[in-house]
Amino acid sequence: MKPFLRFIRFPNLLIVGLTQYLLRYCILQPFYSKLDLIPILSHFQFFLLVLTTMLIAAGGYVINDIYDYEIDKINKPGQIMLGRVFSVEIAWYIYAALHLAGFILAIYVAWHVGDLRLMWLFPAAALPLWLYSWKLKKMPLIGNIVVATFCAMVTILVLFAERKTFSILFDQHKEYGWYVFYLFWGYAVFAYFSTMFREIVKDIEDVEGDQKQGCRTLPVVLGIKTAKIIAGLFIVALLCTVIYLLNWQWENFHWQWAGFFYTLIFIFIPILLAMLLLVFAQTKQDFHRLSSFTKLIMLTGLLYLPLFSLLFLIFF
Repeated sequence: MKPFLRFIRFPNLLIVGLTQYLLRYCILQPFYSKLDLIPILSHFQFFLLVLTTMLIAAGGYVINDIYDYEIDKINKPGQIMLGRVFSVEIAWYIYAALHLAGFILAIYVAWHVGDLRLMWLFPAAALPLWLYSWKLKKMPLIGNIVVATFCAMVTILVLFAERKTFSILFDQHKEYGWYVFYLFWGYAVFAYFSTMFREIVKDIEDVEGDQKQGCRTLPVVLGIKTAKIIAGLFIVALLCTVIYLLNWQWENFHWQWAGFFYTLIFIFIPILLAMLLLVFAQTKQDFHRLSSFTKLIMLTGLLYLPLFSLLFLIFF
């Protein structure tokens, strides 16, 4: 079981699930409770929706390993499991099983809530991830955009599934509605820019193997120096997003002084440090550390949600 969980990147899947749970129960639920609104999805149905998202992501990791087998033998010779623990044929079976289970769950949830459009979210997310692994990741920037968009949509999916009740919330109290809207889209934009930055950094880290396998990633096509500049543009965009959210938070939630200082210390300052690390990064190890540090920034951004919920319950 342990090799299988490692193969599907189970810790990363937990972060995906945690993101959706925190968004529902730390952002949506407090506003719903304030106005005595009932969510569209029951607790069990929401669990199934989250599980579906995790299955899509797991399938994405597996298919990426299958197509990247030769590249990973150069870039990550000591870390690959394909060929050592799982054969390529078994990996294809795992990929098919994950997708079949996810699609069945998507149909079940869509049927139970009476909204069959939810069913099509699965192929709409799974297909681009397959295209990414098969072809798009070998093209400059396009593959990065696909992954970043998926990460942003993990956030938006929660609001999309609850759009009927959210519309009622918006009609009853527009101010609360705008709060929820900005918080969700703020997180989606944060996820997009941080993922774009990290994906380009990872491409720079893996440039040797990508070059040998004919992948036309950004650092292969334009060089590491230009790729660093483009990565820098995305982290500047991320910094501007956080500055905007800090200002919006201060203007709209005067009781949110703790949230403001949390964002300043644990998100804003680390982003500045990541920019500095990018400037001085030279070796493969430097870019690996920067990639891991960016993951930490993404986690601290996520942990802001329980703090917001706590302060909301105390002061609203």
